[in-house]
Amino acid sequence: MGIDIASIVGGARQAFVKAGLGPKDLLQAADNSRDHGSPLGVTAEKLRDRIEWLEDEHDVPIALDKDKADILLTLSSVETMKYPDSVVAMAKLLNHAGVDWTLSTKGYEATNFGYLAGKADVARIMVQRITEAAEAVGAKTVVIPECGHAFGALRWSGANMLGRPLPFAVVHISEFMAQLKRDGRLRLKPIEESITYHDPCQISRRGGATEDARFLLEDFAKDFREMTPTGNLNWCCGGGGGVQAIARAADLRHKVFKIKMDQVEKTGAKTMVSACSNCRLTMDESKAHWKWEGGLASLVEIIADHLIEDAPAKTQG
Repeated sequence: MGIDIASIVGGARQAFVKAGLGPKDLLQAADNSRDHGSPLGVTAEKLRDRIEWLEDEHDVPIALDKDKADILLTLSSVETMKYPDSVVAMAKLLNHAGVDWTLSTKGYEATNFGYLAGKADVARIMVQRITEAAEAVGAKTVVIPECGHAFGALRWSGANMLGRPLPFAVVHISEFMAQLKRDGRLRLKPIEESITYHDPCQISRRGGATEDARFLLEDFAKDFREMTPTGNLNWCCGGGGGVQAIARAADLRHKVFKIKMDQVEKTGAKTMVSACSNCRLTMDESKAHWKWEGGLASLVEIIADHLIEDAPAKTQG
């Protein structure tokens, strides 16, 4: 019937906030985003320090605060603080492809806890920061990192929160990598170990990037095994909708992950790959809880780890 369930849930969350209710974890994360730049308190100064450390540690140039760039890359605080190798991987990929890109301290946090918590004012601020950063450098494309929530919030709801059309295209990093591969700008050596792919809800089912992940894995993953069910019918990781940020939901997340464990074990795959850091965090915690021995990996990281750097990439022009 064309009913947008997500918008109804969003309206209910805003009503809870106006009534002085809501999960304290989410509300605090929203306030941190407004006051400090990110839900985990990654300020612009901390981001600069983090990028400088990652450049030195990995010997990879990471563009920050360029005056002009075609691509504005954003980050989630989960990656910045918990999975910094993902930040390095994205930089390696963009450098490898020869694209004109930058991060910006004016607008870097892709997650929008104002949106998740029902704080409409904070939600708008987070979209404004990215929009102003993109406009300042002239970026026509904003790349969202491996975060399903960030992708859905900006791509499908960003214009409504901002109050005007977004002046740029919003693409998820998996979509962006797939386009680089189609353009012949992503050269990969194959991965031999058996892997399966977990479809993040916001990226596959709601986001429409289901086939892009598989296009990336095609001819690259020599032993790729689909789960059952898979694609748009795949099971959630258990931490969607902000549940990952709610401490009292831990037991529920662990129970849901048992479904995912069973899915992976039936494929016999050694490693489960995902393109969402929120899913990854949820699954890492549940893996530790159950002492599960299955492997977990990031799509962007395994792609970056298998780049062939022998020949120069095509450049834009």
